[in-house]
Amino acid sequence: MISYEEFEDIVVNTLKRNISSNEDQKKAISSHANESLFIVAGPGSGKTTVIVLKILKYIFVDDIAPDEILATTFTRKAANELHSRILSWGDQIKNYLLDNIVEDDPVKEMELMDFIEKKIDLNKINIGTTDSVAEDLLRIHREPGTNQPLVIEDFVTKSAMTNILLKDNIYLNENLKEYLKSFTPKEKLEEPSKMAEIILNMKNRMYYDQVNFDEIYDKFEEGSGAKLTLNCIKDYEDELKKRNIIDFPMLEFKFLNKLKNHKLDIFLDNIKIILIDEYQDTNLIQEDIYFTIAEYGLKNNGSITVVGDDDQSLYRFRGATVDLFTNFKKRAHDRLGINVEEINLKTNYRSSENIINHCNHFVELDKEYQ
Repeated sequence: MISYEEFEDIVVNTLKRNISSNEDQKKAISSHANESLFIVAGPGSGKTTVIVLKILKYIFVDDIAPDEILATTFTRKAANELHSRILSWGDQIKNYLLDNIVEDDPVKEMELMDFIEKKIDLNKINIGTTDSVAEDLLRIHREPGTNQPLVIEDFVTKSAMTNILLKDNIYLNENLKEYLKSFTPKEKLEEPSKMAEIILNMKNRMYYDQVNFDEIYDKFEEGSGAKLTLNCIKDYEDELKKRNIIDFPMLEFKFLNKLKNHKLDIFLDNIKIILIDEYQDTNLIQEDIYFTIAEYGLKNNGSITVVGDDDQSLYRFRGATVDLFTNFKKRAHDRLGINVEEINLKTNYRSSENIINHCNHFVELDKEYQ
């Protein structure tokens, strides 16, 4: 709809974001819609600015419809901030364009105004966490006559597993206690709630790492601690299914299955752009979700872009592995058959020069780290 040069001029002079002076940011924002990127963004490097402007560039320059874009980040707070800034800056761009329409033909002028005001609905961008996007899409595209399962929080899952252990006093079984104790040697494991926590962590990792439950179930003897643990997991899942509730790992598993079994093709056939923030905290099942969606985006002449920082990987207890981030280019090539360009956002806008110089000097002391 407008050229990139016009877009950049609006960003610099109206939004007051001088992307012209930062070649790395400019390169990330100005890339073509069908170019997939691997953006390494350290603290204070203007990551959110780049993501927001990249999304707005897709819309105003590449003429990509807002509902053809999927953007995810790790927390609801970050997703809300991203959405809020897109709406704010997007409205400023729209207002600028409306105020500066130059058209000799009144009919064309009205058509352009109508397009800007009504067709560019920024609220239609698919923004959220992986889980919130999954929950929304499963609800919108649920099969007729079915009810969407309620997603429960961690404290409820712990209570449900504790009840499983209390049933028939399973938590008193010595084989079960010894088996679970092998994962936490310093714990006495007298409390069912602590045992429930360990079993839930195991169950979650099986989902995150996409372990086939049936394959491992038959490998253990009846009465063994491992078998009893798997029985608890099975009873827990059955109980949740009976009550039409699921936890977050089960939600992601359900979402992935729906994607792969063509139950969400209405969404997939429309998607072009996939942009994932905080990718260093991605686990295997989430990677599979992103790549499955990206397969459709690429068919639609779109792209996948991931943003993150391997020094800020904090959620390994949730199955996240930083290798998925550091090896993203190879993994994307192997799975999607694409070449991904790497861009490093190196300039730190958050810290003072003294702090940056001190940190640089400190890390340079360790040659192995370098």
